[in-house]
Amino acid sequence: ATCAAAAITIAIMRGVLLLSLLALVLAPAPSVRAQQYSEPTTPVPYIAGGFVEEESGLASSRQNEAVLYVHNDNYDTKRVYAVSSKTGQIVRIFDLESLPGINQYSDFEDISVAYCPYQGTSSSPEEEDKKWCIWVGDVGNNAEWGKGTFVYVFEEPELEPSVHDSANVPVVQTVESAIVFRVDYQGYEYMAGPNVEAMTVSNDGSAIYFFHKTMRHGGDGPAGIWQSPDLTMERGAGDVSDRCVRDGNGTWECELADKPSLTLRSHRYQGAELVSQRSLAIRSAGEEEAGGAVTVIPLRVQKLGDLTNPLPQKCRECNSTCKDIRNISGADLSRDGKKLLLATYGGIFIYDVAPPFDMTSVFGASPQEVTRRNRDGSPQTCGGKFWSGQEGIAWDYSVPSSDQYGKGIWSASEHHKKLFFLKHNDA
Repeated sequence: ATCAAAAITIAIMRGVLLLSLLALVLAPAPSVRAQQYSEPTTPVPYIAGGFVEEESGLASSRQNEAVLYVHNDNYDTKRVYAVSSKTGQIVRIFDLESLPGINQYSDFEDISVAYCPYQGTSSSPEEEDKKWCIWVGDVGNNAEWGKGTFVYVFEEPELEPSVHDSANVPVVQTVESAIVFRVDYQGYEYMAGPNVEAMTVSNDGSAIYFFHKTMRHGGDGPAGIWQSPDLTMERGAGDVSDRCVRDGNGTWECELADKPSLTLRSHRYQGAELVSQRSLAIRSAGEEEAGGAVTVIPLRVQKLGDLTNPLPQKCRECNSTCKDIRNISGADLSRDGKKLLLATYGGIFIYDVAPPFDMTSVFGASPQEVTRRNRDGSPQTCGGKFWSGQEGIAWDYSVPSSDQYGKGIWSASEHHKKLFFLKHNDA
């Protein structure tokens, strides 16, 4: 009887095990978080004027309704273009060619709009008295050599509403007043640095974040993230800056505040190099021959850690590492510091940042994949195009009265000459 009972028990256990295995086989795949965004559309089907050929960085204006900022990639003329999201017209051109650090190897890769640096904390002065700035990252460095890395910061102007008129001819505005951050990365030799194609700035202008573009380890990376020191407090007499002067040919020489024995020489048609002897007479800090107010500040940025490159769900389903499309190529941080938007050639991803502005909170986190559609709206397939060439991403802050304010997403991809928009469905 005992043997019979044992046999029955074993049979029952085998049956339970078989049913359990069968349930696992028939169970649906783990559910993907419900899609909150519509398929990509092209409200700006063509950026007019022929100025933008290799669109890269992208940012929403904070002062001008229906205006977005974009720039070209790589070695093009160093300009930022204000684009009307109503008409696709270029409505203003900002020329940065005359600033120190600009050289033939300058590689603009990302752009942000945030409060200007050194305006004090959020309550000093009052928010409404603060000025907005455009922050441009000359941070690309494919070979990771000593070409120099810079962030150019200049005040965002208020444009007349008439700039959206189709007959408007864009004004070229030479940027002569700016803060130039000369970036020095922890973990890299002086003047060298990682290849960074994604940069974002906290809304209050307190910090700049840099994201390494890498496809190492089968696409996983990981991507290093660097953060600047706090940039809110007003600068005082003890704060250092380079002493710079420009000659009549446009060559800048800056005596380095953090390396007094060295001088940085740069020219827009030549490279940027460190020399031990200067040839121009150095004046007081911030002065330069052509007038204006340019301050060059050395900025040592600290590495926070490493982030595994996001993997599209379709790649998981296809058992593929998707190595060539996972590199981080664009970034934008929400105004409240709670949502980080990252662009790759494989898609668009949102990371929760908690506590706000604490970028270390994204390490090891699972992002939300904004859409499982390709850029053209077609379903993603194994080995498909995904979002190849996507290098600009931005939260929509261009129309304060819109239900998409702070929720909708703008995207730009190289050589497409148009802007894509993903509407938040719950807005």
